[in-house]
Amino acid sequence: MGVHVASITPFTADGGIDAPYFARLLAHFEAHGAQGVVVAGSTGEGPSLSAPEKVQLYELAVQARGNLQVTAGMLVCSLDEALYLARQAHKAGCHALMVAPPFYYPASLDGLVAFYRAVLDASRLPVILYNIPQRTRHKITPPLLDALLEHPNLHGVKDSSGSVRSMNQFLKYAPRLRVWVGEEKLLIKCLQRGGAGSISGLANVYLTRMARLCEAFQRGEACDGLQSLIDAAADAIDAFPAPANFKHALRLAGFPETHVRLPLVNLSETQQRALETAWRAVE
Repeated sequence: MGVHVASITPFTADGGIDAPYFARLLAHFEAHGAQGVVVAGSTGEGPSLSAPEKVQLYELAVQARGNLQVTAGMLVCSLDEALYLARQAHKAGCHALMVAPPFYYPASLDGLVAFYRAVLDASRLPVILYNIPQRTRHKITPPLLDALLEHPNLHGVKDSSGSVRSMNQFLKYAPRLRVWVGEEKLLIKCLQRGGAGSISGLANVYLTRMARLCEAFQRGEACDGLQSLIDAAADAIDAFPAPANFKHALRLAGFPETHVRLPLVNLSETQQRALETAWRAVE
């Protein structure tokens, strides 16, 4: 039970992965209470990374992880690429995979089941299914889960739909499956209903209070005040496009400037000033 950071990917001005920044960031996550880190996910601009770059990021994360668990994000359409990344993630020393449904094509339930079975069969790591239908067009549905439930490599679900109903559908599978929420405002509800915590983009910049909430919950202490602070932080930063918002907030916290990749763009100067004002009110 706890927080896994859906990490940004820091880029240099010329577009390469900034390895020293990334190592510093993971050390920061470990020092501030994270259980693990997910790399090359949505917040990490995974779809903008080439397959070799994803592998590079997996390797860098394992090298710099300290005691963090490393989950390799896989947001791909190609089954061959998914199987390649699964092999490379295991070779690099990652602990798990987080696999979104293939996007773009309007796949049938049978197609999604076959895609995930192929990944589960090939993987030597536990697999977390990633429900983010606003990006992939496909939902992780109960029929899909039911078809995969007996596979020994199926480990859990990350639900980034933002829907309480969706989260509750997944929590019916606990404790057989671990359930993490991506919507930080649902963190306490997830924990109260048997979930595992959050895989969180906000945790890049608001980790301490999120980890503290999980620890307080485990001790049976009141958490409503911490959840209110997390809600306010989420409202403040979600008013700006991700992950440029997190990258600028990290700069405010003392990290170097880093960039997003096209087709994403960095925050404008007006947006930066507005974020700075909003963020000072919730830090």
